[in-house]
This record gives sequence, C-alpha cells and structure tokens, in this order.
Amino acid sequence: MDDSVFDADYYKRHYESRSTAVVTPAEARAEVAFVLAFCNHIKLDIKRFTDVGAGTGWWAREFRRQYRSCRQVETFDASPVAAEKYGHSLVRAEKVSGSPSDLVVCRDVLRYLDNRTAEAAIRRLAAKCRGVLYLHVLTRDDEVDEELSDMGGKLRSARWYLRRLADAGFTNAGMGLFVSGKFRKFDPFAIDIP
Repeated sequence: MDDSVFDADYYKRHYESRSTAVVTPAEARAEVAFVLAFCNHIKLDIKRFTDVGAGTGWWAREFRRQYRSCRQVETFDASPVAAEKYGHSLVRAEKVSGSPSDLVVCRDVLRYLDNRTAEAAIRRLAAKCRGVLYLHVLTRDDEVDEELSDMGGKLRSARWYLRRLADAGFTNAGMGLFVSGKFRKFDPFAIDIP
C-alpha cells in the first residue's frame, strides 16, 4: 500500500469537504447505531473498542457519543498524516496487536492492501477481536456511485473476503458484521447467511 495516497488532500476531499465527503454526518450516526444495535441484540458489552484504519476518526467519535460506557477506545492508522492530524497510533492493519477488543471496526482498509497483506490483516483482526468485527470493504460485487466514491485499491470478490474471514474463525452475521470465535455467547440465527 502506498501510504502517500492518504495525504491531507485525500482526507479533505473524501471526509472533510461536505460536497465530496463519502459519509455524511447522518450516515455516520446511522452506521454506528446499526452496529451498536447488533451488539446489543447479541448482548455484547463493549468495554474495549478498536478502529483499524481510523482515517479522520469519525467512527470512534460517533461511537463515543453513542456508547459512553466504553472504558477504552483505541484508533490505528497506517497514514502518518492521519496519525498525526487525528491522534491515532501509527500502525498498519497487518501489524495491529495488543489487548483484544469487544468491537473492532475496519472500514475501507483491506482493499488498499495486496492479497498477502490483506490476509495477514484479517488474521490480525481475528487475534484482536474477542466479540464483533465490523468490516466495511468495497468489493467488485457491490454497486457503487463511482463519482462519489474513492475507487482506489483492489476490488476483490466478496467470496474472497468471506472465505478468509471464516478461516480466521469468524461467523458471518451479514451486513459486514462478523462474530469472533472467542465470543462464546453468540447464538447463531436460525437461517444461515449464504
């Protein structure tokens, strides 16, 4: 991954400028609320939260606003610009380590990695997650507004990710939500997700 792509202009264009932002404030609130509703549904108490590839930090900020009882919030990013400007630890997804978290978010990161590095990142996410992983990644199977989206990176098939996530011990709950094998209280849905 070429970290120089994720410079100040990238974050300004895709996140800070209202006319070109890929996520509106309303969409950010709704996305975090959706993930938290799932965590609540499966009775996951989030004591530790991790955002891998945090970018501008919008996910962690909105998470803190909606889930005030979380004791520890950590954010990582591979971009030196993002780490310095937004206060993240400068760590690449395939190098993330440390204490496991109840909720791990990895949004729009894996498609920027080559296959071997993305596979290593998935293994690190599995080691880091003791509850729910929310993985948002653009695939070639998705319908995308190419004018509004950053179309960079490698668009793999959804099947490519699903196979590797299953191999890493995750149960697919749909909509980008994966339950870690470490979360023993998870009661799978009666209808399997294809």
